[in-house]
Parts: sequence; C-alpha cells; structure tokens
Amino acid sequence: MPWCGVIISVLTFTIRAFAALGQPPQRYPDSVGYDSFSFLSQTIRPWPIPFVYSLVGSDTSRVVVQVVVGTIAWFSLAWVLSRTAKWQCTTFIATMVLGLSPQIIRYDVAILSESLSITFAVLAIAATFYRSAVQSTVATAWWAVSLTLCVLSRPAHLLIPAMCVVPVVWKFVMSRGKKLSATGVGFIALFMLGVFTIQQSQPMSLLNLYTVISSRVITDDQRFDWFVDQGMPNVAGMRQANGYDYVEQLPPDVADIVALPAGQQPPTLMRVGGVELATWLTDNGWKTVAKYLVLHPRDTLQHAHLLADPTLNAPNGDFLPLQNGPKLPWAVFGHWRLWTLIFIASFGILFARTNSRKQSQVLLYMGAITSLIYVATVHTSGVEHVRHVAPYAAVLRILGLSALVMAFPRRSLSGTLETADE
Repeated sequence: MPWCGVIISVLTFTIRAFAALGQPPQRYPDSVGYDSFSFLSQTIRPWPIPFVYSLVGSDTSRVVVQVVVGTIAWFSLAWVLSRTAKWQCTTFIATMVLGLSPQIIRYDVAILSESLSITFAVLAIAATFYRSAVQSTVATAWWAVSLTLCVLSRPAHLLIPAMCVVPVVWKFVMSRGKKLSATGVGFIALFMLGVFTIQQSQPMSLLNLYTVISSRVITDDQRFDWFVDQGMPNVAGMRQANGYDYVEQLPPDVADIVALPAGQQPPTLMRVGGVELATWLTDNGWKTVAKYLVLHPRDTLQHAHLLADPTLNAPNGDFLPLQNGPKLPWAVFGHWRLWTLIFIASFGILFARTNSRKQSQVLLYMGAITSLIYVATVHTSGVEHVRHVAPYAAVLRILGLSALVMAFPRRSLSGTLETADE
C-alpha cells in the first residue's frame, strides 16, 4: 500500500500539473476581489480564498498553489478512505482518479473560487471521516481548520454550521443548560463568524441579489406579486428591465448604495429600480428570498430539479471557456444520478449493520447538508448556476464513493482506535 500510494500520488500530481501549468492564468469579471484580503474590514469576497491568494504574488503562482493544494486534498481523502478499506490500493486509486476529473481540475487555471472551494470541501470531508474514527488532538485540529476554510469560502456554506448547531441547541435546551460540548461551542462560534464574514462582503452579495430578482422574480407574475406584497417597491418599468447596462449609465445616488464592484456590469434593474429598490433590497432582499423559498417548497424544489442535470452533470466546458492542457475523459466524473443511487444503496447497507451506524449517520448528515446547499446555491445564483454548483457536483461523487467503500467489509483497526480512546 505505501508504494501504491506514493506512485499514484506522483502520477496524479503530474497529470494535474500538465493540465494547468504552462497555461495562461485566466481572469474574468468575477475574479475581482480575490486580490484583496482582509479578516475584519469590508471586502468583496469572503476571506479564505483571498487569504490563500495573498500568500503568493502572481496569478501563475496561484495556479501552482491550486494544483499542489488540490492534489494534497485528494491524497488526504484517498488515505482516509483506504485506511479501513478491504481493497486499499483500489480505493486509493479510485479516489485519486475521481479527483482528476476534468470537471474538477479545469478550474485550476482560473482565478476564481471554484478550485479552492472544491479543495476545501475535500479536506473537510476527509477530516470529518478521520475525526469520527480517531479522537486525537491532530485529528481535531485538522478537522477544525479544514471545516473553517470550507464554511467561510462561500456564503451558502454557512448552512453547514447552521445545521450542526441545531442538535447542539436542542440538547442544550432539553438538558436545561447542562449539556454543551466544546464541539458545540465551536459550531456556534463558526456560525457567528460566518454571519460576520457574509456581512463584510455586501457589494458582491447585493449584485447577486439583483441578478436573482431579474431572472426569477420580475419574469414571473406570481413571484412578482408575492414580493410586492412583502414590501418590494413596484417601480414603473422594472418588469421590463432585463439585461445589463454600462457602468456609466448607473445613477450616482444608486451607485452610492450598491457599491458596484470594479469590473462588473450593473443589471438594468439597478438603474430602473433606482434608490427605492436599492434601499429595500439592501435591507430586506435576501431575507425575503429566503422566506419565499421556505414558504413555497414546491416551486423551490421544481427549480432545483430543473437545474440538476445541466449543473450536476454538465456535458462540457462551454459554460466557462478555460484553456487547459490534456485531461482525462469527461466520463470519469460519472452521472450524478448513478452516484446518488450508489450513495443510497451503500447507506442502506451501512445503516443495516449495527456496528456502522455512526458512519451511516455522518454520511446521512453530509448528504442532507449538501442537498440543502445545492438548493440554496441554484436559488441565489442569478445566471452562472453551473460554475457555482461545481463544488457540490464534486461532493456528491465523493459521498457516493465514500459510502461504497464503507459498505464493503473492512479491515480492523481496533488497536489504533483503542489507543486513540485512551
């Protein structure tokens, strides 16, 4: 197994490097904000990815970092899954090959959030599996750091600590304030930090909100009437405000409110809606969107289902042209429906075995949170659904593969677990 791991890891890095290194780093209007890093002051982007980018000085170096850190993340996941697998080398190879899927490594050449978002998610999943099996200081530190980077890398990831806080608060209330673990306190702190981080990246958040209102609300009579009933201003001409304007067309008083990020085109709705709409969206926009999604579950799920195939199983790279070197076939990624069936069947096997109930619970919680994040993402992404859903398409495959590996009879690590327990 050690030689297998070393050889496959070197090959994986080589293939991933050939696909990215030597290619020109590619920037887009959405790349704005990843150059400026700040923990506490207002920024355009949440801090984890700008933080990593700030450690190196050029876009070429950032591509190198994305290749190296991405390879390390998939190595970590392959190692964790193969530790107790019956066929260790096969498990290691399968995991590393999945990590070489074009749908994953194609983002290495882009100065965007997708490459590192996928990497942070892979690290968080690997650390969670390891932490659930080994109770040690190293395991806890790895888990805390990787989970923090994953949660704070994207606004929708705030659902992770939010969901994990629910049972913590429930136990605390039911025990009348007597049961509150250090892990529970950590989840609460991470959730509060996530809320603070989102509040510091308001300009891009407000721009995304405008695209959501333009694409989903003003184009539908029922949704528009519901939002107006909730207080959204019905400004003359706003329902015909489709498309985008030039920055010079945005009135100064509106520009002062929305703080449009540099390099971004303002939706026409910004100009037509004026100060009245800008003020309302700033104060109530996302809260009203969240309220609509909860109160209209049928419409919410229908939209998520409609986008499942084109986002979770994107047929090609036309949605974001990227210049990569040679890559593996796109078919390596597999179809999302197949991976979902594998996950469900493997979960059933795990749940039926009494000695693997803890693993099945961890997998079930991961699957449920990933589903919620996917639904939230497709409803908070105005136009670039495929790119924004890329991390969760990868996570779905990871969970399917992980459940499959765990469902097979495994090697015993009782000695390691007993030592860790002591």
